[in-house]
Amino acid sequence: MRTFFLCALLAAAPSPPVSLKAGAAESGEEVSLTINGVGVPARVEAGIYLFGKLSVPSHPLRALLLRSTDGGAHWTEVLPAEEHSEVLFVRFVGCQGRALVGWSTEGPGQLTLFATSDCGATWKRRGRLPKAVWSEWPEQMDWKDGQRGTVWLTDANEENAPARAIATSDGGRTWSNLEQPPRVPPPEPPLEARGPTGVLWKVTPEERTIRVERQENGAPPEVRVLLPVSWRREGKKLVPAG
Repeated sequence: MRTFFLCALLAAAPSPPVSLKAGAAESGEEVSLTINGVGVPARVEAGIYLFGKLSVPSHPLRALLLRSTDGGAHWTEVLPAEEHSEVLFVRFVGCQGRALVGWSTEGPGQLTLFATSDCGATWKRRGRLPKAVWSEWPEQMDWKDGQRGTVWLTDANEENAPARAIATSDGGRTWSNLEQPPRVPPPEPPLEARGPTGVLWKVTPEERTIRVERQENGAPPEVRVLLPVSWRREGKKLVPAG
């Protein structure tokens, strides 16, 4: 009877709002969650995205891409492990998605493009982006469809450096310089995004939590989830540090 009661209690317990793999985190290390941006694709079935990184005190641990398909109540990691890096941009055209990841340990490093064709359920490495100099870093990314995309890069070591544009017509497998590049798109608010129906999603970092809010037109904001900032390893997963 006691065993039955315990099983029923566990079954009734609410699932945690986010599931994070331990990856390369060491036992006893504090792991910090950082969100760089929020993405809301036009296709509802693609879900909602939070992107950024997990870090230990000495360096970024790995790039992080979280997906929610229940309106922001629960989040799941969907990106293959890319260590010492962070997700910089996420863009969707229909169910075709692209995530640009940059190595950010001890200065700007290699840039890797990830792609999805199933509305964000699974992601695969598409390839590396070429750099003119190693210190180049993405300023913006834009996609016309699942094949044609442009990334604007600037030299992080040069003040007021002009942007260099590279383009692909095969989904990110190969890239070429644009002699007459289009203007760099204006920057978007990094921690808020508006969905196709006008719903505003906003991320607010706080001392101990990261607040994710959803706001309908004319309505007060609704807190969908509070994500802990600090985590620790427990077995093969990360759990809130307390």
